[in-house]
Amino acid sequence: MPATTTASYTYTSELYERPALASSAALAWPGVRVERYQLEAMTLPAHFHAQHLLLVHQGAQPLVATRRTGPRVEADQFRAGDVGLYPSGEYGPFGWDGPADIIHVHLDAEALENRARHDLDLARFALRERFRCDDGLLAQLGQQLLAATGRPHALGQLYTESLVMMLCYHLIEHHATFERRLAAGAGGQLPAAVLARLDAYLEAHAELPVTLAVLADLANLSVFHFARRFKHTTGRSPYQYVLDWKMRRARVLLQAGELPVAAIGDALGFASPAHFAAAFKRAVGQGPLSFRQGGAGR
Repeated sequence: MPATTTASYTYTSELYERPALASSAALAWPGVRVERYQLEAMTLPAHFHAQHLLLVHQGAQPLVATRRTGPRVEADQFRAGDVGLYPSGEYGPFGWDGPADIIHVHLDAEALENRARHDLDLARFALRERFRCDDGLLAQLGQQLLAATGRPHALGQLYTESLVMMLCYHLIEHHATFERRLAAGAGGQLPAAVLARLDAYLEAHAELPVTLAVLADLANLSVFHFARRFKHTTGRSPYQYVLDWKMRRARVLLQAGELPVAAIGDALGFASPAHFAAAFKRAVGQGPLSFRQGGAGR
């Protein structure tokens, strides 16, 4: 039998002959790339992809996907919300029998490995393959990441980092095999002194972008340990905590009446006056100008 060669790609989507409808490539998100494609029925040739791939199917019509691995042929029906998880590696021909609307979430394999081994102190880690599975959280995170490619978020990269961290942790906990070396007590509450340090940082750097790495450094923890212990301590994610802190400060500044609304948004590090107004209205129920003019609960 003649030898066969498998084409090598960083991203599976490099096999497509049409551009993505949406992509995070220009945003340079660390460790993740998100794309959306609408494709006709097709079959991809055997290939190798270097990144882990999460596929989220969101087409209105079901489709049947088929994959060949050596003599074995696997087929399953995908409906909207179904996902496929394909770790980096070699894959045989893969195709589907009808129009597809697919979200691609490419995860940097080395970055996920480092998070698993170092941040979570795992002795051994391997991502499982899922030809098709029903995991609502994976589908939701893929959709939220795709939505974030189309608009800058009010708090910048912190929102995306929070989604990626949640995605990675869920994959490790529910779609991987591992051996844990996590030290006892690593999931306990954060000391009050650490929370005070975080508040002091936000107070002193309210106008700067906030990242999970900066907050974790203040607690002397890895990002994963910090996020888990922070949620256990406060009942909120770091992202929601920072947003709530900024909304409390915005109320105080609006009631003081000394700064224009746009200047308050700038002082609190929002990407634009429109982002500040939208975030404030979601949190308070009315826009910042209306709040200042008479809805401040006087």
